[in-house]
Parts: sequence; C-alpha cells; structure tokens
Amino acid sequence: MTAILRHSLFTILALAALLSAGCATAPPPVAVDYDSQADFSGLRSYYLLDPLATGAFSPLDLKRARNAADSLLRMRFQQAADADSADFLVRLQLVSEEKVAVYEDSFGLYGGYRYWGFGWRAPLEVRQYRRDLLVLDVLSPDNSPLWRASAPSDAGRYSDPVQREQALREDLARLLNRFPPHAGTTY
Repeated sequence: MTAILRHSLFTILALAALLSAGCATAPPPVAVDYDSQADFSGLRSYYLLDPLATGAFSPLDLKRARNAADSLLRMRFQQAADADSADFLVRLQLVSEEKVAVYEDSFGLYGGYRYWGFGWRAPLEVRQYRRDLLVLDVLSPDNSPLWRASAPSDAGRYSDPVQREQALREDLARLLNRFPPHAGTTY
C-alpha cells in the first residue's frame, strides 16, 4: 500500500513540475550584428554617448537607462574621461513604436439552402499597444559601427520607478552579455 502511495505521490509531483516548466517564459531574443573584420581584443576603455530616444520616453527613463548601461559597462571596462581617449564609444537608443494588433475569431455559424440562409460571424478585435525596444551600438572612435544589439524591453509596463530601473538594467545586461563577440559564435 505504501509503495502505491509513494508511486502516486511521485507521479503527481512529476506532473506538477512538468506543468510549471511548461508555463515558464523565455526572455525575448537579442538580435546581434557586428563587423566581422573588427578586432575586439584591444577594447579596454569606453565612453558612453548621450542616449537617444524615439517615442514616449521620459527624461527620467533616459537617465535610468544611461546609469544602468554605465554601471554594467564599468564592471568589465574602464570608463574614459572623454570620447577622444576611449577605445570605443557606446550609444544607447530607446525606441517606442505604437502598434495595432487585429484578431479575428474564426468561429462562425452558417447554414441554409441554396441562396437563402442564415449566418453569424464574430466581430474583429482591435488592440493598440506600445512596443519598446532597446538598441545598443558600439562604435569605433571615428564613429564607424562595430557592434549592435537590440531587444524588446518590458520596462515601460511598470509604473514604479524602481521596477522600471531594474527592468532596464536586466534588459541591458542581456544585451551586454553578447559583447564582445567571440570567435566562432553565431548569433
């Protein structure tokens, strides 16, 4: 009897673990592009340019993003005093786009005989939403592009400034984890 009980308990726990793993969501993908001819091995110091914003971002969001990027970069590189003395420049862009999603319910009832009949179709559902995107560019001292990464950001959905800053920091960390590109890595 206890063996059957143990087996049932094990089966229930295994099913619960599978269900909870199936509900987990992966972070949005990071798109990376870089100059394959560039030598990233000599990059030691950076200079963070003023961030650019397109769309509905407040100056406080720009400040939060700049501070998050600067603190993450300082963990791995030296901060240069000015753009002329840096090995590479970093530009952060926050892009906001207004999007429209249209959903159609495919359920419908139709019937009748020859040309006469009846029918019903569900109306379309239209939803407007905002999509925020973080773009991080690494430039050479002469402003030629070396590396770029971009990913969707969920920071705009939080109303609490602390949560917004934390979300921006996590999003930027995902981008910077892909820099510098390593030989043989495919993005």
